[in-house]
Amino acid sequence: MEGVCVEGGEDRRGRSGDVRGYVIGGVAEGRTTVLSDIDILIVAENIPRDKKRLYVEILERAIDSYGLPWDAPVELHIVGEKDAERYMKCLGKRVEIETGQP
Repeated sequence: MEGVCVEGGEDRRGRSGDVRGYVIGGVAEGRTTVLSDIDILIVAENIPRDKKRLYVEILERAIDSYGLPWDAPVELHIVGEKDAERYMKCLGKRVEIETGQP
């Protein structure tokens, strides 16, 4: 996915955390239909207590910086390293999202 970025974030104590993003599911596997959503796995070293706020911030950035339509069917899966291991075992193909500044 060209132009999509995920950056390291900070937890409530101000420590930077490693953040990785992957497109997963039907989009990554090339099985999309008009009814498909876009599943994105966000793996964060430090997940804030307020996951809802992080979810909204990620979507707002995608809308404002990358032109994602506000009504795009995006499903974010925000997990820590341990839960990410379980996802990775069950996933088919996954596409890592480029990191860095837009």
